[in-house]
Parts: sequence; structure tokens; C-alpha cells
Amino acid sequence: MTINELLAKIPKPMLVLGVLSLALAFIIFKNPMADECEVQAKNFDRNTKGLLFPVKIKNKIQFAKLTPLRDICRDGNSIGACSDYFEGLRKVSSEFKLMSDQCKLKYAELNEGFLPQIRAALKVMALVAWGEKPPAGPAERMGWLTEPDTRSFCQLKKIYSTIAGEESFLLTRDEVYREYPDQWAESSVSSADTESDNRTPENRPKAMKTALNPKGKFTSREVFERSLFSIRCDLYL
Repeated sequence: MTINELLAKIPKPMLVLGVLSLALAFIIFKNPMADECEVQAKNFDRNTKGLLFPVKIKNKIQFAKLTPLRDICRDGNSIGACSDYFEGLRKVSSEFKLMSDQCKLKYAELNEGFLPQIRAALKVMALVAWGEKPPAGPAERMGWLTEPDTRSFCQLKKIYSTIAGEESFLLTRDEVYREYPDQWAESSVSSADTESDNRTPENRPKAMKTALNPKGKFTSREVFERSLFSIRCDLYL
């Protein structure tokens, strides 16, 4: 019996199903994660469209929404100024959580702008929680941030630490430490106008004492205890 005669005896539905099964098995064997990660990445991009990366709408480029929202939050430092930004971050972290660990790593490798957005979010959230002057103690380290906000911070911290590595996260944290502001010194009546003119973001005193900032009042340990970085994220994840 020839192959053609044998194939002729096989019902066509079974033959088609067999061919498809073999083709699928071959694809999975050659690259088992390719299709899965591609699907997960497309779902993530669709559900976060316009938040992290620029998009083209009606032949016009619309910049990533989170970028200007981040600036508004940092400058306004209030619930109203940060609500849209934090809502966008919650959307990003919740959608990214749905991806498998291997696909998360692959997505970050293929999209170079992803980790910088997460890093910037960690910095801004930590800075707005600190506020305009050092928190009085660990009890005030969350500032005006709510529990959902803190959970988002912890989710973003996990994303960044897992993909960029713990060392990169610690470098980012130390960078924020050096940015934490101290309160302005009290002014006398006679010098109030002059000192007011010098009160620019560049001249603002910093809280942590370093070789470059010997006037700082706090050690790195004291800064840590008063910062959002000391939150036990295992309680929020």
C-alpha cells in the first residue's frame, strides 16, 4: 500500500487535526516561550497603552502620559497632584504582575524605556512621602500616601529589584537619600527678604550628612528609618 492510498483511507478531519498538531508541536519544540511571551507582552502593551511609551494617534505622536504626570506629582506633592500618576503606576504594576517571570525579563530587555520609568517612579514616590522636611520619625515615613499607594511602591520596588538587580536598586535608593531635603533654617526679620531670594531648589539644605554635605543632620541609618524605603513590603505584597 502506497502512502497516498494510506492517506486516502484517513478521514480528512483527522488528517487536518494531525497536521496541525504536528505543526504546533514543532513550534513549541523550537521556541517554547516565544509565542507565550509575545502574547503576554501584547496584552501588557494594550492594557497600558500610552502610559509608559509614546504612541501614534491620527498621525501624531503622543508622549508617554506618565512623564508629565510624574512632574506634576513631584512639584505639587499632594493627593490631588499625584492621583493620576499613582493611578497610572497601579495600572502598570498590576498588569505587569500578570506576566510570567521569564516573560517579564524578556519584556524589559526588549523595551529599554521600561526600567527607567519604574526607577523614576520609585524616586518620586519616596520623595513625596518624605515631603518638604524630614519626617519626625518612622511613624510619619509614609507621609500622606495611602495604603494602596504604598502597595504600589512595594510592587514597583519588587519589579525593579528583580529585573535590574538588588545592587542597582540600592544605588537608586542611595541617590534618593542624598536628595531628601531638610527644612529651611529659620530667618530673622532683618534677613528674611534676602534669604527668601536664595531659597531655590538648588540651595535647599539636604538632610543626610555626607562628605559633600557636612551640615546634614542625619546619618544614612536615620534617613532610612524615616523614609519609605524602610517599609516592610512583605506586608503589602
